[in-house]
Amino acid sequence: MGSWTAYVAPSGNSVGRLIVALGRSAGGSVTRSRARRLARDVFKQLRDERPELDLLLLVREDIRNQTRRDIRKTLQKLMTRGAEGMQRERPAQGDAGG
Repeated sequence: MGSWTAYVAPSGNSVGRLIVALGRSAGGSVTRSRARRLARDVFKQLRDERPELDLLLLVREDIRNQTRRDIRKTLQKLMTRGAEGMQRERPAQGDAGG
């Protein structure tokens, strides 16, 4: 989704983990710190619903001109889409599958 890329994997633990990789191309240190804070906040909300996911977020472009609302909305879409994709790949434990 634009300047963000997300990789989602099942966590080996009962608690998911978040990695946010922001290079200097994403903006200055204030911008990168703001993006990390927003990502952690959105991830905490997702972790309450799906605690078994690990998430890697990469920023590929300058996000300096994006508002907090836009960043939060983009992150929510990315994380939700990734979590739903993991859910489709892994059937629920009660499913017979055949």
